[in-house]
Amino acid sequence: MLANRAGFSLVIDGTDIADTIAPHLNPGALPLDGKKRVPRLISLSLTERLQEQADRLEITLSNHDGELAPVKRGRFIDLALGWVGGRDVMPGLISKGRFKVDEVEKEGPPDTLTIRARSADLTGTYRTRRDRSWNETTLGTLLGEIARINGLTARIHPDLASLVITAIEQAAKSDAAFIRDLGERFDAVATVKAGALIFLPIGAQTNTAGESFGSLPLTRQANSRFRFLIPDRQEHDGAEAQWHDRDQGRKRTVTTGADSNPKRIKRSFASEAEARQCAEAESRKAQRGHYQFDYEMALGDPGIEPNQRVTLSGWDSEIDGIAWLVEEASHTLDASGGLGTSLKLMSLSNIRQMES
Repeated sequence: MLANRAGFSLVIDGTDIADTIAPHLNPGALPLDGKKRVPRLISLSLTERLQEQADRLEITLSNHDGELAPVKRGRFIDLALGWVGGRDVMPGLISKGRFKVDEVEKEGPPDTLTIRARSADLTGTYRTRRDRSWNETTLGTLLGEIARINGLTARIHPDLASLVITAIEQAAKSDAAFIRDLGERFDAVATVKAGALIFLPIGAQTNTAGESFGSLPLTRQANSRFRFLIPDRQEHDGAEAQWHDRDQGRKRTVTTGADSNPKRIKRSFASEAEARQCAEAESRKAQRGHYQFDYEMALGDPGIEPNQRVTLSGWDSEIDGIAWLVEEASHTLDASGGLGTSLKLMSLSNIRQMES
């Protein structure tokens, strides 16, 4: 029976070094300049988080013989990860994007080299502080302009693109920080990947082109370890926000969701529409995360990403009955070629409130 065999490509400045650092994972790899290749890969891990703009890559290599060439900050890495062959796995490498080295660490003994990198799309002018204001526009137009300035393609979900922005300030903030703030305000995934500025609702059932995501089925049979948690947290059942009514010269309040314990948003808004937008986003946040679930896959799947909806089966009626969302996905390749995926899931709604 064909054994499961993981694989990867790791392209640094145009050269794939996967066979150089892990020749044992590719038995057909040819010697380099007639020299036997020494396995150096200790671990490779990629972490993707729902509300973190930058994906994080960490590679640890053995330098027991002192032969590793220095790695400089600022170099670019392209990663693809997956299965070369086997049973119960989908063969093929999945591109996980481009990264820029921002930290290099050496330690020992035994001597090791650790390379840490983050999404390369989130560097350069995207992190330059700016002062500007936006008036009488839409969220789609605003995000489109920021994407254009940074040489990106704007991919904005239609449910968000038409939202009205009466007035908003970008005061001494980078575009990266400003987009992150907008993600918080509108309860959206706000990130940059593969040259595109992506902005879509957390838990959306369709992508920015309107195509259905579907739900990812995960079973207990495909799980090596799990952890279910009902965290201690303050439970809000709605939200309220204030706005300045110029006609009446006073502040007014809008409330969304139930009103027995609403979350009070501290800032004031320029219009009722914007106050309602923010309150509705906070209400959606209040409905999530009442349950948490950690899931370690027996066989890794690097195609799983944050914001995917998940259905669980094989546990009990409580766990299986909850609608889940991927909050964090970590993919790890170890020295032996084992490929694992660990997921942090959060509930999409407050089931206890729905049942009451």
